[in-house]
Amino acid sequence: MAPDYIEEVLSSRARLRIMDAVSVRPRTLGELSDAAGISVQGVLRHLKRLAELRLVEERRLPKAAPKARIAYAAASARIRDYSSEGLTVVRLTDMRPRRQAGKVRDIERAAGDILIQRRRIGETARKLARMIDEAAEDQEDLAAAVGSLGLSDAERLVVEVVLTEDTLEEGLRALSKYYGIEDRRPIERALAKAGRFV
Repeated sequence: MAPDYIEEVLSSRARLRIMDAVSVRPRTLGELSDAAGISVQGVLRHLKRLAELRLVEERRLPKAAPKARIAYAAASARIRDYSSEGLTVVRLTDMRPRRQAGKVRDIERAAGDILIQRRRIGETARKLARMIDEAAEDQEDLAAAVGSLGLSDAERLVVEVVLTEDTLEEGLRALSKYYGIEDRRPIERALAKAGRFV
């Protein structure tokens, strides 16, 4: 993916949230609207631009999903958002020098502290990069495993939604809310069929 594409995605928090959501599994407009915290019209505007960049593609949903006919998925590139509201980047210009009773800290000690912090940040960044790589590999392994199960389109949809939500209850809620699948029997059959292969 070209660096200017990355900048265009990162320049909009909504676009980043949309890309994060579709990188896990195909999502409906309603799901993307909730994930990005913007209107469906706003999501469509962002999806149009992401499609122009060849980052997102449309997918037809099986007839078993009466509420939605189309979902949106990441094309080839996967962009994930691993930041959180508690993560803050502080610019040096925003920092105020620490003073204790009018005294500035010892320069050598401050320089040593900075060096130690840089090393810790570098070490933590490398660990985080490994964790992100492992999470992306696990996501790709899951997608490949689900794809190899020989499930129908409707069964695959059920399994993808349930396995990519945090809990079974959230998966069932997403199937009902966004896809209109409320009958538990086909859901249980799809999960049982997938469970035989797991």
